[in-house]
Amino acid sequence: MPMKKTLITMFEDFHEEHPACPECNTNKAIVKSGTRTLKEDQVQVYLCKSCNKRFSNRKLPHTSYPPRVILSALTYFNQGHTLDITQRTMRRRFKTKIPISTLNNWIKNYGSELPATKLRKKYVLDPNQIKTRRLFHQQPFLFRVHTLKLNIKGKQFPQLKRYINSMLKDPKDYLFQSKNILRCSELANTINLPKPKTRSIKDSPACRMTNLAIELAKTKKERHEKVEEFFLTNDSATVAVEVPVYLTESESSFKKPLTGHIDLIQVRSNSIHILDYKPDREGNVTNQLQLYAKCLKKRTGLSNIACAYFHENAYHQFLPNL
Repeated sequence: MPMKKTLITMFEDFHEEHPACPECNTNKAIVKSGTRTLKEDQVQVYLCKSCNKRFSNRKLPHTSYPPRVILSALTYFNQGHTLDITQRTMRRRFKTKIPISTLNNWIKNYGSELPATKLRKKYVLDPNQIKTRRLFHQQPFLFRVHTLKLNIKGKQFPQLKRYINSMLKDPKDYLFQSKNILRCSELANTINLPKPKTRSIKDSPACRMTNLAIELAKTKKERHEKVEEFFLTNDSATVAVEVPVYLTESESSFKKPLTGHIDLIQVRSNSIHILDYKPDREGNVTNQLQLYAKCLKKRTGLSNIACAYFHENAYHQFLPNL
């Protein structure tokens, strides 16, 4: 009996150029066999000549709703909206009515792969728990904090909670907007730091979450923001995104203030995790992350920090040299 497919494996199956037959799991005897229209999507139909199974290229088989609709609805629900409000919002956004029973089925069938869904069973979620501050630190950044998760994780790391909350109130614009500063991303390519021992994981939870997140991006340019937003809403460990960090001139060994923005900060496994989304690995990523870690250690006094850079296919983690 074939294993029940999860939300993520369904997505991955149909990202392949030649999808495998869902009946006999071969892709060596697959031919195109017309198209059909479901909702607003036209889908390709295939025929498996090995077992005569006909199937489509739907990323989520057995549902007529596009993956973007399902993920948008689950994300909106995980922001703390009720089922009724989620239903009405999805109807306005996608011009389609989703029955409440269907929304409940999505939560039941797919919610286990979005860890924040479990928070609703224990805590009251509210959209206002996600605080956003638009920063113009030489370029625009959306600094966002999930206050519920920060409060939960802040019991273990109160120093981190105090720092993130202080930056929400006063993000030090005068420092980050100064022309006389060094940026971590640029400095990383010009300095020599001890190279950390990196462990690579091809099928990590971060990769699977990223595969889902990029389905919500209409263009490649939108991917970065959508990944951050998706993690902040749907991942139970992510407490903040685009977090500004810095060293003042007197704290920096480079004779100038050092600044940066951390893509994601997570708290798990008794450590603070600094994550950088790198779909196209550019520059010295490990140096950049180690500079972020040095800044965060100075601001919080915490040293149990781990670093990682990732995309939809791989996750690379290491302990920074602090």
